[in-house]
This record gives sequence, C-alpha cells and structure tokens, in this order.
Amino acid sequence: MSSPTSTPRDARPKTPPSTQNGASQASKPAPKPFPSVTGGCTCNAIRYRLSKPPLFVYACHCPDCQKNTGSAFALFLNIETHCIEIQTPTTPVLVTQPKRPGLVYACYACPECKTELWSANTPLGQVIADVRVGTLDFPGLMEPDVHSFVESKMGWLVLPQGARTVTRDFRFREVWPKSSLRRLDVCLKRAAEAAERTPTAGEFGGEEGEDDEAFERRRIWRN
Repeated sequence: MSSPTSTPRDARPKTPPSTQNGASQASKPAPKPFPSVTGGCTCNAIRYRLSKPPLFVYACHCPDCQKNTGSAFALFLNIETHCIEIQTPTTPVLVTQPKRPGLVYACYACPECKTELWSANTPLGQVIADVRVGTLDFPGLMEPDVHSFVESKMGWLVLPQGARTVTRDFRFREVWPKSSLRRLDVCLKRAAEAAERTPTAGEFGGEEGEDDEAFERRRIWRN
C-alpha cells in the first residue's frame, strides 16, 4: 500500500493573514474623501464649495492688504479656480479698483452685498484663485503656511512660535509643497490647451454687446 503523497508546502493555497475581527491585513482602507469646505458672502446670495484641499495658505502683512481689509493682515488660500463650485444662482462679478498709479486690484465679489470672495489678479493668472479665508464657514480650519511681508507687520502682533515668515513676497515654487506644484503644473497645462480651443464671444454663444472677457467669465461660472 502506497503512502499518501503530501502537497508541497509552496503549492498549498495561502490564506491571507487576518486580524482579530477577521479582516485581511493586506487590504487597505479606502482613502477618505476631502471634507466639504464651504463658504459664502455676507448676505448668502453666493454660496460656494471647495472640491479639493487648498494648494497653499498664506497671511499677507503688506500695507496694501492692511488698507484693503482695514485690518492687520489678509489671509488667503490658493486653489485652482475650477475647484470653486458655485452653489447658488447668483454668481460673482469681477470688480476692479485702482489702488495707486500702476496698481489695479481685481477681485470677484457678490453683486448684492459686495463681499470680496477671491482675488482675480494673482501672479498665476485666473487659473489660480486667492480665496479670502474669512469667507469660509469655518475659517479657523486654515492655518497659514507662511506669513509674508513681515517687515510691515504690526508690532503688537505676535506670531505663533515656529511660524514660517518671509520679509517681503515669496516665490511660490520655493515654498509650495511638491504635491501642490504638481497640481499647479497640471492646471497650467490644461489652461493652455483650453485657450487654444476656447471660442470667443463673437464666434459662439456670446450675448448681445458682450465682449470676450465677459463671455469667458460667464462661461466659467455657469459650467
């Protein structure tokens, strides 16, 4: 009588290791979605939602921001403009304000209460917005990654210990995290591709008397 053959050790089916509750250690939990970060203007005619985390958050202590806000500094978050989702029928309007010779401040604001929501003339153009953190429902969630123009910071304002500071302005490619720079490069590439095929007001869909800038602004907020 022949003896039963044994299955080689490596050929036996392998059972994945399990934890005490029976779940496989090899399986990884699904990544949690970005929590809803919402905001709006003072009168709530405009409500918006951020669909992604900010690229960067910074506090600006320059004299222009102090005068424009009537406060000690301005607090902004950078995010791709297409990641700002308007949730109300009312859409922001572009407002321009001459500040001094050679400087024109531009922002998107509520047409009803005039609350400024985000800047429109960032160094990166309109693909990246400078959202005013104070318009968020919970602005305390956003802590500055850097404080800029600390040379003009109010003397009585004490920054947190270890806060990152720069004397004047900063170069975003030197201070932004690598993950944000990758998102920026993707955004700039898509914007360049879209610019090559975007119709003008006169070519397609423009309302009577509407110039190219007004047409593009309406197209962005209604899409």
